Amino acid sequence: MIERTLEPILREKCRESKIVVLKGARRTGRLTLVSRIFNLEDSQVGIIDCFNKKERKQLNSLKELKAFSEGKKVVIIRDAQLLEPLQDYVDFAIESDSLENLILICSFEPELHEDLWEALRDQGLELNLFPLSYAESAKFHGLVQEDKDLEQRLIYGYYPEVIVNPETAEKTISDLLETSIFTQLGASERINKKENLIRLLRHLAFNIGKVISFNDLGKKCSLDNETVERYVKLFAKANLLVLITSYNNGNRYELKKSHVVYFLDNGIRNALIRAFQPLEFRNDVEELWRNFVISERFKANQYAGKDPEVFFWLTHTKQEVDYLEVSGGEAFGVKMCWDDSKKIKVPASFRELYPQIKVTGINRKTFWTFLRK
Repeated sequence: MIERTLEPILREKCRESKIVVLKGARRTGRLTLVSRIFNLEDSQVGIIDCFNKKERKQLNSLKELKAFSEGKKVVIIRDAQLLEPLQDYVDFAIESDSLENLILICSFEPELHEDLWEALRDQGLELNLFPLSYAESAKFHGLVQEDKDLEQRLIYGYYPEVIVNPETAEKTISDLLETSIFTQLGASERINKKENLIRLLRHLAFNIGKVISFNDLGKKCSLDNETVERYVKLFAKANLLVLITSYNNGNRYELKKSHVVYFLDNGIRNALIRAFQPLEFRNDVEELWRNFVISERFKANQYAGKDPEVFFWLTHTKQEVDYLEVSGGEAFGVKMCWDDSKKIKVPASFRELYPQIKVTGINRKTFWTFLRK
């Protein structure tokens, strides 16, 4: 069993509070994580699987949910965002003396009262579980082995099933596409053009780390630019994408109000464009590398309870800093290169404009320090 960074955090929150929201894409190991804290075979632990339409229909009223809860100390609701009377049941659970824990497992934010969301977030009771991280896998396999497997991680990513069964990685990650994309959105979200959405995600996958135009993407995918922006931001909110904006101080040549997109998992990105070739046969190694490093930094920040502002810096003359992080009035940047034999140069124009921001070059041998920073 690979130890998850979130486990002690979730365990503590379950001790402190009756209600905990555990968000994450399907098949990231959400129920497996919960099973490390609660014995799912215990008769006093009840599980409701809302992804199962028949089961959801049987428990689609507060009366039925109350009846299900009798004799239970813990109730776990999988894909809770699909349960219509969820708010009513949460209100019941809060008032119940017999129910000790209600765990809402979601792939997207369920519809709950805003004041409840505010209380949950203030107390840190909304937790995110991602595909496995480099740190989690390295702790299990050892740093030496994980470094040997790094090229495979850039291709197939970190979903638990992919790591556990590498021999079937390509089939597993391809099968994951449908469940990881279309079940990550709330039931109320207007996703009525799935073919267009897949085309949009494929265009984004071909252009990771490149400046995107919502208008141009809309023309290519037969969608208006507002719909494209809404979809992109929805998937960023659902932790499928990492959306980064441009950093500028109004200086000449700096890009303003621009965006780049990365995927939270390299495997999902490669499955979208059906590209599982080894690195030696690819022309997108640097893009894969940046996607990997930025997604791993995103996971590390989230698990550490950090929420910094993140940016990229680019000029019209193609001077670039891949990643900037700003927190507490302090900032630092990184330039990334997969090849550890190449010297990484920081643009002189950036150093002149922002002498207070230190930019470090990282490669495949030095990135671990950045992830732990």
